[in-house]
Amino acid sequence: MPVDQCIVSSADLARLHDLLYRVEAAVDDVRADLATASGPSAYRQAYEHVMDAVDDLVGTVIEPVRG
Repeated sequence: MPVDQCIVSSADLARLHDLLYRVEAAVDDVRADLATASGPSAYRQAYEHVMDAVDDLVGTVIEPVRG
């Protein structure tokens, strides 16, 4: 195996994929919402929505599988 590659568990990779998809969906939601709304309240709601999605990523660590 090349030095710059490693093996991770499929469960860890699937969890990371799900978390990143949630962030991507939140960003899409915020873009759509802010296209039609503005002002402090709209930006506060957008911030909270993105932070809720990103919060689950905090502390996420994907370790190589040790054989």
